[in-house]
Amino acid sequence: MTSLKGGCLCGRIRYRLSGVPHTVTHCHCSSCRKASGAAFVSWFTVALQELTWLDEAPARYASSPGVERGFCPHCGTTLSYQHVQWPGEIDLTAGSLDEPGRLTPTTHCWWSEHIDWVEELDSLPHYPGWLPDEAKRRQD
Repeated sequence: MTSLKGGCLCGRIRYRLSGVPHTVTHCHCSSCRKASGAAFVSWFTVALQELTWLDEAPARYASSPGVERGFCPHCGTTLSYQHVQWPGEIDLTAGSLDEPGRLTPTTHCWWSEHIDWVEELDSLPHYPGWLPDEAKRRQD
């Protein structure tokens, strides 16, 4: 696999990976939901030594004992997760990759905390872009 690159929404924080990611998963824990504002977060794990922050490094927030989450202090993009239990590893958000389609999640973790409607996502209508006006109307 050639080098993967990624960064935040505003572009001030960029990173490059020299190794091969592993453990690509969708996390459904309540902490990830709160940190991202999303129903779940897709993460991948790399060895810390294989990650290079280019220019600016993310700001860090101790979200719970032993856990630090990295984010862009300018645009708020969720970027990383580190736990003291795995000191040589870092998890990065798959959505922050320049080419997120190069990784495929293979598991769901913290399924015990998932939001029930996540199970039905594939049954919803799919639109190629913005919602059409009729899809925006409230259904009574």
